[in-house]
Amino acid sequence: SLQELVNMLKEEYGGDGDNNQGGNTENPDNPDPDNPVVDVPIEEIKTNWEEIEKIAEEIAKDDSITSDSEEATVTVDGKRYTIKPGDIFEVEYEGESRRVRVLGFKHDDLVDQTVYGGTHEKASISFEFLDFMTGSTYKSMNSSNTNSGGWANMKLRTELNGYSSNNAAQIGGLGANLNNKSYIKKVKKKFIGPYGDASGVATCNDYLWLLAASEVVNAGYQSGAYGYAITSEGSQYKYYQGVTDAWNSSSTGRQKGLSSSGGMGNWWLRSPGYNGSIYFCLVHSSGDTNRSSSVVTSSGVAPGFCI
Repeated sequence: SLQELVNMLKEEYGGDGDNNQGGNTENPDNPDPDNPVVDVPIEEIKTNWEEIEKIAEEIAKDDSITSDSEEATVTVDGKRYTIKPGDIFEVEYEGESRRVRVLGFKHDDLVDQTVYGGTHEKASISFEFLDFMTGSTYKSMNSSNTNSGGWANMKLRTELNGYSSNNAAQIGGLGANLNNKSYIKKVKKKFIGPYGDASGVATCNDYLWLLAASEVVNAGYQSGAYGYAITSEGSQYKYYQGVTDAWNSSSTGRQKGLSSSGGMGNWWLRSPGYNGSIYFCLVHSSGDTNRSSSVVTSSGVAPGFCI
């Protein structure tokens, strides 16, 4: 009979005899029961930058993932990954492991938009070093005691990227010693040029960059200021939106340190102090934001980068 035929089809194909033509009806996330999607924990890929690059490519294609997203879930080769701001990955610098933290998604503007297998305006994933990139070797911001020209003119920028202009084809300098350098995308970073001029914000292009005060905190010493910076050099990252301690208060969410000893240390921001030609902003070892006493003072190097 017709009913017997319908029942036979249901049993053999799992269909309902109408619109469903088979498949895994009990788990819509795995439409093919013979090749199910497997959830992969971050721990299994935290050092695999080739796979992280593939994840970044899928994030780029997903318009539902934005800079405000609390997480990003994508599938690569039948494996499903969920990444959140604050997740910890690892990168090697001169053969030593360094922890890096996810700051957020689609936050930073790409210089070369022909990446991820198409055309995209935003870098998929932004990271920051949680352990100082250069370990116990602290660095000065500049060779002379001036913040003139802002981040774009600083010695530390040249040391990190291997260039002083915006035209370098690939990462060099200290960045050349990272084992994931081939996956790092160059992005546009705003910076304050004249230290006391809120209108003097320009843009430079970097593979590695120090975070700005405004990317970390959303308030500061005076009205309209961010930490001790005169104005914004980019919006607060999703991770730091969750760090609600006052800008001038201790905060474990802003602490970084030495990978070798585990101790906390001061780390540079790329923002010049608003009221002096020898100041750059930094985050203290306790996690509050402040100013350096001079740009030739040495502090920890905890740059950001994008994949």
